[in-house]
Amino acid sequence: MTFLTSLVPALVVLGFLIIVHEFGHFLACRLNHIKVDKFSIGFGPEIFHWQGRETRYAISLLPLGGFVKPAGEIVSELEGGSPKAGDYLGATVWARMIVVVAGVAMNYLFAYVLFAALFLSGRPVAGTVIGGFVEGYPAAVSGLAAGDRIVAVDASAVRTWKDLTDALDGSSGGGVRLTVARAGREIGMDVAVREENVQDVFGHPAKVRRIGIVPNPEAVEFERHGLPGALRAAWESTADLTVMTHKAIYYLILGKLSVKNISGPIGIINMTGAAAHLGLPYVLQLMAILSISLAVINLLPVPALDGGHFLFLLVEAVTRRRVSLKVQEWLTQAGFILLLMLMAFILYNDLVNIKIFEKLHDLWLRLSPIFGGR
Repeated sequence: MTFLTSLVPALVVLGFLIIVHEFGHFLACRLNHIKVDKFSIGFGPEIFHWQGRETRYAISLLPLGGFVKPAGEIVSELEGGSPKAGDYLGATVWARMIVVVAGVAMNYLFAYVLFAALFLSGRPVAGTVIGGFVEGYPAAVSGLAAGDRIVAVDASAVRTWKDLTDALDGSSGGGVRLTVARAGREIGMDVAVREENVQDVFGHPAKVRRIGIVPNPEAVEFERHGLPGALRAAWESTADLTVMTHKAIYYLILGKLSVKNISGPIGIINMTGAAAHLGLPYVLQLMAILSISLAVINLLPVPALDGGHFLFLLVEAVTRRRVSLKVQEWLTQAGFILLLMLMAFILYNDLVNIKIFEKLHDLWLRLSPIFGGR
């Protein structure tokens, strides 16, 4: 898919995630009897809007987020300088905490529901059909062939690529006995295994056992569970992704994880386009992953994010004194500038990853003779 054809599904996915997040804030305001002045999807000039009984709903030009604007959120909006019923600043600190974290909670709930639905209907995972071989590894000279489906490792049945890699890592000795399905019959083959010391994505040393095969991307299995199993698997997936995202952020801060692993808007657009090409289950799975990422990032204790606002409220709850609004405003502005700088860096990283600067350089070399360049 081209970038432009990937843009439409990406806007749909990101727009839906923004709606889910902001609806959490909106619903929490309603449940705590706080009026909402505006609910916007996107920032900047409004493309169109409609006025509800209390709230102005809008779709804005820049689809980089959204916001819910509660009534009486800042002192300058308060009539007579004091909050009244329905104002955000008039609500208890606990009610305001609920409002602040409700967007993140909704993202987690949405991801959990998506994962549960996928595990019930069938989550697509790589199968065990061999797509090719890695040169120099044992499998290339073992008699295995592209298109073979591995059904067992040392008599232990395998159905997915993860089952296969787990079975190889759990094996012992210098080789394994593979059972493969080929042309309607099963064949047993002995294949040597190479043990290697590698680093995982976080730079930790790890040992893996490889035979040198790659999966066929078109051979897909569907992981299905009954309702109890689907709910449990959805919980495990949500928890695992949350931990992994926090670890990634931690190692990025320490410099142990390369920033090249970060995907910005261009990377997300490309991923969404690829998922849309594969089908709805892949799009839903990507939405669940992005929803968790959005939740984790929003809850970081950085002013301008939900986590920063929650930190101010936590200080207020403990000390029973509101953090100076001038201090909050200054820190929020500083946090917003920091986020803009981070977004600019991530965008630059995206452009580097798609080799845009190399392409522009090549284009200049081609065009320079036309314009008299040497």
